[in-house]
Amino acid sequence: MGRRQKPHYPRMIVELADESLLPPRRAEVVMLAARGMSAKEIGRLLDISPDTVNWHLDEAKDQFHAHSRVDLISQGWMQGLFRARMLAWALMAFAMLPAMRSRPIPISGGRPPVTQNTIGRTAIRGIYA
Repeated sequence: MGRRQKPHYPRMIVELADESLLPPRRAEVVMLAARGMSAKEIGRLLDISPDTVNWHLDEAKDQFHAHSRVDLISQGWMQGLFRARMLAWALMAFAMLPAMRSRPIPISGGRPPVTQNTIGRTAIRGIYA
Protein backbone atom coordinates (compact mmCIF):
# COMPACT_ATOMS: atom_id res chain seq x y z
CA MET A 1 0.00 0.00 0.00
CA GLY A 2 1.35 3.35 -1.00
CA ARG A 3 0.63 6.73 0.39
CA ARG A 4 -2.47 8.50 -0.74
CA GLN A 5 -1.55 11.44 -2.90
CA LYS A 6 -2.68 14.89 -1.90
CA PRO A 7 -5.12 16.34 -4.46
CA HIS A 8 -3.59 19.01 -6.66
CA TYR A 9 -5.74 21.85 -7.93
CA PRO A 10 -4.43 24.09 -10.72
CA ARG A 11 -3.95 27.73 -9.78
CA MET A 12 -6.19 30.30 -11.39
CA ILE A 13 -4.48 32.85 -13.60
CA VAL A 14 -5.34 36.17 -11.97
CA GLU A 15 -5.02 39.62 -13.46
CA LEU A 16 -5.99 43.06 -12.23
CA ALA A 17 -9.46 44.25 -13.16
CA ASP A 18 -9.11 47.78 -11.77
CA GLU A 19 -5.58 49.17 -11.92
CA SER A 20 -6.57 52.57 -10.50
CA LEU A 21 -6.99 51.24 -6.93
CA LEU A 22 -3.26 50.61 -6.30
CA PRO A 23 0.06 52.16 -7.38
CA PRO A 24 1.68 50.18 -10.24
CA ARG A 25 4.38 48.37 -8.23
CA ARG A 26 2.05 47.49 -5.36
CA ALA A 27 -0.51 46.24 -7.87
CA GLU A 28 2.12 43.90 -9.37
CA VAL A 29 3.05 42.56 -5.94
CA VAL A 30 -0.58 41.97 -4.91
CA MET A 31 -1.39 40.30 -8.24
CA LEU A 32 1.56 37.91 -7.90
CA ALA A 33 0.57 37.18 -4.29
CA ALA A 34 -2.94 36.34 -5.51
CA ARG A 35 -1.37 33.85 -7.92
CA GLY A 36 0.08 32.03 -4.90
CA MET A 37 3.70 33.16 -5.05
CA SER A 38 5.78 33.63 -1.89
CA ALA A 39 7.55 36.87 -0.96
CA LYS A 40 10.90 35.41 -2.04
CA GLU A 41 9.54 34.35 -5.43
CA ILE A 42 7.90 37.74 -5.99
CA GLY A 43 11.09 39.55 -4.96
CA ARG A 44 13.20 37.40 -7.29
CA LEU A 45 10.81 38.00 -10.18
CA LEU A 46 10.54 41.79 -9.69
CA ASP A 47 14.18 42.21 -8.59
CA ILE A 48 13.31 43.64 -5.17
CA SER A 49 13.94 42.32 -1.66
CA PRO A 50 11.41 40.12 0.15
CA ASP A 51 11.17 42.85 2.84
CA THR A 52 10.02 45.32 0.18
CA VAL A 53 7.46 42.78 -1.03
CA ASN A 54 6.17 42.38 2.53
CA TRP A 55 6.02 46.19 2.90
CA HIS A 56 3.91 46.47 -0.28
CA LEU A 57 1.62 43.71 0.99
CA ASP A 58 1.29 45.40 4.40
CA GLU A 59 0.39 48.71 2.74
CA ALA A 60 -2.22 46.95 0.60
CA LYS A 61 -3.59 45.22 3.72
CA ASP A 62 -4.00 48.62 5.37
CA GLN A 63 -5.74 49.99 2.29
CA PHE A 64 -8.22 47.10 2.07
CA HIS A 65 -8.59 46.71 5.88
CA ALA A 66 -7.33 43.12 5.71
CA HIS A 67 -5.85 41.19 8.63
CA SER A 68 -3.76 38.69 6.67
CA ARG A 69 -2.51 37.92 3.20
CA VAL A 70 -5.43 35.56 2.55
CA ASP A 71 -7.86 38.22 3.77
CA LEU A 72 -6.20 40.76 1.44
CA ILE A 73 -6.75 38.51 -1.57
CA SER A 74 -10.32 37.80 -0.47
CA GLN A 75 -11.03 41.53 -0.07
CA GLY A 76 -9.47 42.14 -3.50
CA TRP A 77 -11.86 39.63 -5.09
CA MET A 78 -14.86 41.08 -3.29
CA GLN A 79 -14.03 44.68 -4.19
CA GLY A 80 -13.41 43.90 -7.87
CA LEU A 81 -9.64 44.28 -7.89
CA PHE A 82 -9.01 40.89 -9.54
CA ARG A 83 -10.49 38.97 -12.42
CA ALA A 84 -9.72 35.51 -13.75
CA ARG A 85 -8.57 35.01 -17.30
CA MET A 86 -10.99 33.51 -19.79
CA LEU A 87 -9.27 30.10 -19.75
CA ALA A 88 -10.05 29.74 -16.06
CA TRP A 89 -13.71 30.60 -16.66
CA ALA A 90 -13.91 27.99 -19.43
CA LEU A 91 -12.37 25.34 -17.16
CA MET A 92 -14.81 26.22 -14.41
CA ALA A 93 -17.73 25.91 -16.84
CA PHE A 94 -16.55 22.48 -18.00
CA ALA A 95 -16.13 21.39 -14.38
CA MET A 96 -19.81 22.14 -13.77
CA LEU A 97 -21.07 19.99 -16.64
CA PRO A 98 -21.39 16.75 -14.62
CA ALA A 99 -23.51 18.60 -12.03
CA MET A 100 -25.86 19.82 -14.73
CA ARG A 101 -26.76 16.28 -15.81
CA SER A 102 -29.00 15.67 -12.78
CA ARG A 103 -31.23 18.67 -13.51
CA PRO A 104 -34.59 18.18 -15.27
CA ILE A 105 -34.44 18.15 -19.04
CA PRO A 106 -37.18 20.36 -20.50
CA ILE A 107 -37.76 18.11 -23.52
CA SER A 108 -38.30 14.83 -21.66
CA GLY A 109 -39.67 16.33 -18.45
CA GLY A 110 -37.45 14.03 -16.37
CA ARG A 111 -36.82 14.88 -12.74
CA PRO A 112 -33.66 14.71 -10.64
CA PRO A 113 -33.37 11.83 -8.16
CA VAL A 114 -35.24 12.31 -4.89
CA THR A 115 -33.06 12.72 -1.81
CA GLN A 116 -34.09 12.26 1.79
CA ASN A 117 -34.05 15.49 3.77
CA THR A 118 -32.56 14.79 7.19
CA ILE A 119 -30.44 16.69 9.66
CA GLY A 120 -28.71 14.23 11.91
CA ARG A 121 -31.47 11.83 13.00
CA THR A 122 -34.32 14.30 12.52
CA ALA A 123 -36.28 14.15 9.28
CA ILE A 124 -37.31 17.47 7.78
CA ARG A 125 -41.03 17.53 7.10
CA GLY A 126 -42.13 19.19 3.93
CA ILE A 127 -44.81 21.85 4.07
CA TYR A 128 -47.60 20.87 1.70
CA ALA A 129 -50.71 22.94 1.07
